[in-house]
Order: sequence, then C-alpha cells, then structure tokens
Amino acid sequence: MAICPDCGHENIDGADHCEKCEQSLSSLTKPRPTTTVERIVMKDRIESLVPREPLIVDPDTTVRRVLEQFMARSVGCAIVVKGREVVGIFTERDVLDRLNVDTAALEAKPISEFMTSPVETVDLEDRVAFALHKMDLGGYRHLPVISEGRIAGYISVRDILTHLTAAG
Repeated sequence: MAICPDCGHENIDGADHCEKCEQSLSSLTKPRPTTTVERIVMKDRIESLVPREPLIVDPDTTVRRVLEQFMARSVGCAIVVKGREVVGIFTERDVLDRLNVDTAALEAKPISEFMTSPVETVDLEDRVAFALHKMDLGGYRHLPVISEGRIAGYISVRDILTHLTAAG
C-alpha cells in the first residue's frame, strides 16, 4: 500500500493520485525494472564494471607528458590529482576541443590549464544508473571512481555498454 503523504489515505501501490485528496503519488513510486538491461542499470553497482586503473597526473604535468602517456598506455583519460584530491580530468576530447591544432604550441603548458574542473566522480558503491545519469547530464564519457576517499579507477561509457551486452 502507498500512504498519501498529504492526507494519510492508503492507496493501491502504483496509483498516480490519492483516491481521497487527488494529490500526486508519483514521489512514492519507485521504477521497477522490466528488462534485463533495466535490472542491470538499476541494481548493479559501479564495482561490477571493474573500473580501470587510471593514469594519474599532477596538475603541473605538461601537456606533452600527458599525451605521451596516452600513447604509451593506450588510454584516453588522465585523472588530475593534487595531494589525494581529484581536481580535474583530461581526456582525448579535451585534446580535440581545447588544444586542437595548437597542440605543438601548447605542449609545455601544465595540464591544469586544459583539464575539466571541477570533476564529477562516482563511488564504487553507487549504482550504474547514477553514473549514467551524471554522464548524460554533464555530457561526460569518463568518470573517476572513488573508494574511501581515494581514486580507485575510472569508468567510461564503453565500460557500461560492455557490461550491459555481456549480461544481456
């Protein structure tokens, strides 16, 4: 039964409006997964995606050094950390959007001038749906993953798609 928060009337689960006072009950209704994909997105936690080991760089690391690391490690994402705090993220998209044809002229500058900051993060215990929501709202393809206040890895849209297709 769904109890109306306005009048206290007991309503049938899933009712859109209270039978007695006609107030909306939509805030009481939790979406229920109906497909395997919906179940995975709503129930699985970020840890099930097995976040990848991040390339961690200092804010003073040069653009050139970060790009060399991208090539050497075959990655497209660097997490910028100062001390123990995630202060930014620099991705291959930033190379295209912020450096573009001026890359050679900017290669000696610190990555902090071109990183995305502040950066959105997710926790290992967060649900995949939460990560997808953040990615969609912010237009992100990568999210750093935090565990107990420390960087634990990162996930990408590709990681989520791979997880969904493997389980589906």
